[in-house]
Amino acid sequence: MPGSIEVKKKEGDAMTAMRTMKTKASIGRLLPWRALLLALLGIAVVGFAAVAGGGWYYSDQLREGALVPKHDPSEPDLEVLALEEKRATLRATPATSKDGYWTKDGIFGLEWEGGYGQVGAILEIDDQRVVREFFPLHGDPEVGDLVRLDSFAFPGDPRQAHDIPFEEVTFTSPLGDFAAWFVDGPRDTWVIFVHGRGADRREALRMLPSVTELGFPSLVITYRNDVGGPSSPDGYYRFGQTEWEDLEAAAEYAVQHGADELVLVGYSMGGAIVVNFLYESPLADRVVGAVLDAPMLDFGATVDLGARQQGAPGFLREVDRRIAGFRFGIDWGELDYLKRADELAAPILLFHGDEDDTVPEETSDALAEARPDIVTYVRVPEAGHVCAWNVDPAAYDTAVGDFLERVTR
Repeated sequence: MPGSIEVKKKEGDAMTAMRTMKTKASIGRLLPWRALLLALLGIAVVGFAAVAGGGWYYSDQLREGALVPKHDPSEPDLEVLALEEKRATLRATPATSKDGYWTKDGIFGLEWEGGYGQVGAILEIDDQRVVREFFPLHGDPEVGDLVRLDSFAFPGDPRQAHDIPFEEVTFTSPLGDFAAWFVDGPRDTWVIFVHGRGADRREALRMLPSVTELGFPSLVITYRNDVGGPSSPDGYYRFGQTEWEDLEAAAEYAVQHGADELVLVGYSMGGAIVVNFLYESPLADRVVGAVLDAPMLDFGATVDLGARQQGAPGFLREVDRRIAGFRFGIDWGELDYLKRADELAAPILLFHGDEDDTVPEETSDALAEARPDIVTYVRVPEAGHVCAWNVDPAAYDTAVGDFLERVTR
């Protein structure tokens, strides 16, 4: 019996040893897989953090570049090199954009400290300087002055720009009182102008003479977050989602002061404000026509264009949208005004330049394709953002005049 017990003990020890060896072997086989899984998990965590961090960064860029109102004029970025009769030579500086207005043919404003003029056709150009037609309007620059170009093309107000009499009036929206220029006229149809993001009422000064000559009263309005006016509760631009209420208040003012019908003019974000007014306002049935110049019809598409220009990959742009939507309360679906294009009723004159690097021209293409029954589309070659007038003022004014006479009494 003792011998038997000893044999069994030795067999048990051997089996235990074998099991231990098998366990160690199994653990040995599992360790590389566990390490691999931990490594993959670490990579996933790092990747998620990188994507989230990138999305957070781009959402900050969106906030600063689009949502936060900014009204400071651009810094002078060109130097006057020479002045001759009806021509100016401008030299690029380190601050000059390589493809800025100075490289574009057409009529643009030229502003310097204490004065304003216009430049016209390009006579000579290289990568350092440009010679252009030049027409001083107020004052004269001097050689060595720093100047800047703008697309508004005219200074000040209707009287200063065109010797058009006007009155400064006030209308009231749910946020408070807003200023507007009122230009009188004999007709019963009023034209209301809505400027774009970061712009001001001067944006209307290009079209205003044509409208005035045809006898239409005009109301050139401000809206929330403009300089000197009420701010929105969150301090952000909302790209027509809320600003249409200020346009509605201006329309009510027009109706109360004698307007039977309305024509709305919207530039860039102002186009979004006009379109959402047409969707949301009970006064939309007073509108007999709308002129949209490079309108922002889909905020998401506009943001995507800017992100692509910054080199953001497609998957990060989607993350950016989701993060920005969460952080800043952006309803991307509500800001896609093309989705409701079938609800539009008033005739539309639509301008868009094919060199627009701010609002994608494809969104205007889509509106024209969706509603050929009401849209007259003028796609302007070589025109940048809201620069269709600048490229060919005569053609622009003719299109506007023909449209207004067609849709009004």
